[in-house]
Amino acid sequence: MKLDFGRTPRGGSRVLLLEDVGHEYDGRWLYQDVNLALEHGERVALLGPNGCGKSTLLKFVAGQAIPALGSVRVGENIKVGYMPQDQVGLDWRRSALEMVRQAADLTETEARTLLHLYLFEGDEPLLPAGSLSYGQRSRLLLAILVLEGANFLVLDEPMNHLDIPSRERFEEALEAFPGTVLMAVHDRAFIDRHATAIWAIESRSVHRYADRSELHSFTGTGSPRE
Repeated sequence: MKLDFGRTPRGGSRVLLLEDVGHEYDGRWLYQDVNLALEHGERVALLGPNGCGKSTLLKFVAGQAIPALGSVRVGENIKVGYMPQDQVGLDWRRSALEMVRQAADLTETEARTLLHLYLFEGDEPLLPAGSLSYGQRSRLLLAILVLEGANFLVLDEPMNHLDIPSRERFEEALEAFPGTVLMAVHDRAFIDRHATAIWAIESRSVHRYADRSELHSFTGTGSPRE
């Protein structure tokens, strides 16, 4: 079975523009003078050591926070689908079936069929989100974001806590997704398979690389230096 992204609108060619963005934490600049852009269809992996401000940068992009310096602009007809690590977009008391039906006005049969594509089996669609595993909630949140018409996914460590079947289906979903993706990840094999470019937080800025081999040639490592 294949995941259906027929509800995903195309949006404009310029998806995101960062101009002179800077982020300060506890009196220290983590990055400054960040000038980057994303175009339609790109899948960019955001790399950097713990505490470097990856999650905060994703919040800036998703409109959940405002940078100390600079501007973050999302393109015309672009709808951001944000998946934070704490999965705050879910109602822990409601079932997966209820939330999926509400997201796109689906019949129960349509909602069950879609959830089955996201590896929900048996009575799992009837369980409240609070009783689902982290991996199940990640798959549920992705389904809801896509149903709501997101054409730009902003994902904060989406592969964390996923078992192998969940990882495989999540990767299948990303491969089929026709929009743009910016994701904080650390799995090198996943990056090599799915990322069309890399943003690396290093040297108090954010630099763009074509892939991990180019990153390696600049830093001497497979990831940004700490």
